[in-house]
Amino acid sequence: MLHGGLVAGSVYIVQGTPGAGKTIFSNQLCFHRARHGEKALYVTLLAESHSRLMQHLEGMSFYDGTQVPDSVYYVSGFDDLQSDGLRGILRLLNGESRRLGARTIVVDGLFALEESVGSERDFRKFVNDLAILANLLGSTILLLTSSRRGATSPEFTMVDGWFEIGTMTLDYRSYRYFQVHKFRGSGFIMGRHMMLISNEGVQVLPRLETVTALAPENGHYGQRLSTGAPELDTMIGGGLPRGSSTLLIGPTGIGKTTLGLQFVSQSSAEEPGLVYSFYETPARIRRKADGNGLVLPRLCDDGIVETQWQSLTDTLLDDIGYRLLAAVRRRGVKRLFVDGFDAIEQSAIYPDRLAPFLAALTNALREMGVTSIFTSESPQLVGGETSIAFGAVSAVAENIMLMRYIELDSELRRILSVVKVRESGFDPSIREISITSEGLQLQALPGPMEGLLSGQAHRQARSEQG
Repeated sequence: MLHGGLVAGSVYIVQGTPGAGKTIFSNQLCFHRARHGEKALYVTLLAESHSRLMQHLEGMSFYDGTQVPDSVYYVSGFDDLQSDGLRGILRLLNGESRRLGARTIVVDGLFALEESVGSERDFRKFVNDLAILANLLGSTILLLTSSRRGATSPEFTMVDGWFEIGTMTLDYRSYRYFQVHKFRGSGFIMGRHMMLISNEGVQVLPRLETVTALAPENGHYGQRLSTGAPELDTMIGGGLPRGSSTLLIGPTGIGKTTLGLQFVSQSSAEEPGLVYSFYETPARIRRKADGNGLVLPRLCDDGIVETQWQSLTDTLLDDIGYRLLAAVRRRGVKRLFVDGFDAIEQSAIYPDRLAPFLAALTNALREMGVTSIFTSESPQLVGGETSIAFGAVSAVAENIMLMRYIELDSELRRILSVVKVRESGFDPSIREISITSEGLQLQALPGPMEGLLSGQAHRQARSEQG
């Protein structure tokens, strides 16, 4: 977001409501600097004891008690502020930072300083003195505040950077965000970005579409990857175009997951595979693949294919994207099956972001030479008019295949039709699906049919057949 990080000798304000994450963020920064051999000074202007702060930090993986107090030093400025005001705080910061050789200085409680000043002029002078101190020491100073003062206030106009950590609630879910309002000396990624807090500390997730570029041609034009279903490969000209993304649309139980697992089961040591599921755990995926006669369990045991399960609980759109791309990069994945496009849609706080996010995600996958299949569930089980509003999904749907149930001869049957294939012709014939102990197979329907996509198929009359 900051195109490289904070600038030495600068002063930054971190603004946020109580509980937003300012304290964790600033302490994480201090311990990060300490791990790299630097000293950090943390000055609190609140009456809260440092022992309580330590108790809260002990559960964080970044916290290292052996760094306290030699590398990360905590000191209270409460008494100095009460007795000598702003002058006392400046004296404390100057003396302690020089004594320790601190390159990072955190002042927790800027609002307490605001309340203690006699005039705005005094406060502007204090902020200016801080900037001089930071420049002389070559230190980075962070000022934490829960004040809601606006952009025209002196502290925001005079400092080098202004970061906001906030929370928002949508329906029954709450989210944290991080926003850079100002950052001197460098460009930065504007707008709000989702933020997570876990026992690992603070993680900021820049919007995926702001950090990916248009992928160049990857040199795979004309190459094909088998779906694992020979009949389907024939229909689409020899397999899926390498580096493309495919959407399988169909109701529950139709065979979408089976076809996706069949595709990944064609992976090899040279072309590893990944199954990324939102609905079924790795154990259930292995059982399903084994029941359909696929070699996926063996490929998993050999380390050729990995299966990952992503919980749907309060999942964020960008978190999904970064986790997925990290797994792909880590193993050099070339065949990817994402089971549950609907879950990605549900994780979008702002639906308008879905199209640019998906474009960025599939663009990143294409750049890495990944051929991917996504599944999307259609609500209608059988019968009725076939109506699909692609919307944002068109960003991932270079190839689209539609799977449906039909009623024929008092039996419920499955069919598949190819809607489109990227830069390629294809067989538009509708084929019947069979799921056997050898996986998903396609075959021609028994004679000319009508009304297949309505779900209520019937044989053509002889006169209609010609």
